[in-house]
Amino acid sequence: MLTKLATCAGITLLMASSAQSAILPPNNLHLQDTVLAANMTEEEFNEIITQAEEIYKPVIEGTHGARLRFNRLWTNSTVNASASQSFGAWTVNMYGGLARRPEVTPDGFALVVCHELGHHLAGFPFSSRWAANEGQSDYYATLTCARELWRDDIERNAEFRETIDEFPKALCDEVWEDIDDQNLCYRSMEGGKSLADLLSALRNQTVSFETPDTNTVSRTQNSHPQGQCRLDTYMAGALCKAEWDIDVIPGKDLGSRRNSAQAEEAAGEYSCLQQIAELEEGVRPLCWFKSQL
Repeated sequence: MLTKLATCAGITLLMASSAQSAILPPNNLHLQDTVLAANMTEEEFNEIITQAEEIYKPVIEGTHGARLRFNRLWTNSTVNASASQSFGAWTVNMYGGLARRPEVTPDGFALVVCHELGHHLAGFPFSSRWAANEGQSDYYATLTCARELWRDDIERNAEFRETIDEFPKALCDEVWEDIDDQNLCYRSMEGGKSLADLLSALRNQTVSFETPDTNTVSRTQNSHPQGQCRLDTYMAGALCKAEWDIDVIPGKDLGSRRNSAQAEEAAGEYSCLQQIAELEEGVRPLCWFKSQL
């Protein structure tokens, strides 16, 4: 029985026998759903979810012994998405209300799917016993999930070379030498901007590739970061050259020490940690992340 409501890092947690995590805080954007022009169809909505399901279902069921369940709620006007775990079922709820928002492109929607999968799979830092926190789920979306979804979509990725803004293009070109990797980086950047625009709309803010959040947290933040901070995180994931192991949930096997320095070191094998590799690009932004190393 659900007994406690807690809000944490880009996520709303219901804690008891199950916990639920949402990409957005509670909002009234569903009231606008009938007057908005959608950027995608129901068919596209389902195709994006199916692609992710085909990749991650074998991982969750084969490696982690759980059942992956997507609830495809196209007719529901809720502007949100959520993940939960209960009795061996790892669930992702995807709502048509979010997919129909004018800020959300099909790629932005795909990153929402990735974000919710990230709560299950992204690992350290955690906001609950099982859920990666909000910033980590954002980071996971472009660091690894987008690459799994789009790596072989060579022709589509190449189209973003013509549309990407000059500033993020230069960042991608500096980090990635291979043209195909550059194109995938551009696509991830634009998808992240779509999502950040929606997150910022909730607070009547604007975000930009060129104006990073300069705030520095004193401890890792488990609440919803500001829109600019989240865009910075999507950018960082796109620029991190670390190789993620799709079967690993970094830090989860450490139990009660899942948020320890040891867990951070474990996560460093699959992500970019400045404290370990003296990296300048691709590290988790300090507007939500505080290293223990």
